[in-house]
Amino acid sequence: MRLELQIYSLLYSFFFGIVFYYLLDIFNKITNKIKNIIKVFISLFFVFFFSLVYFVGLLYINNGYLHVYFLVSILVGYLFVYFLKKIGLHIKENSKM
Repeated sequence: MRLELQIYSLLYSFFFGIVFYYLLDIFNKITNKIKNIIKVFISLFFVFFFSLVYFVGLLYINNGYLHVYFLVSILVGYLFVYFLKKIGLHIKENSKM
């Protein structure tokens, strides 16, 4: 695979991880009040739908090649936002003193 396609794929995966963080947060707030058995089916649909969206994006970018480092890039994007929120919360708490 050409380097240009790898960079596009990595950036797509990274930003997909960021978007996935926010969508998962919204999903958890919505399904917080739903019964467990219904929550399982909704969660399966959620995972299936966003997996499909991710693979369609990869299909468009690089003909659907999936490498382990693309999945790691999703995880890095997710953790990036997670730690940014933790640091931001910590800074807000310290500035109140």
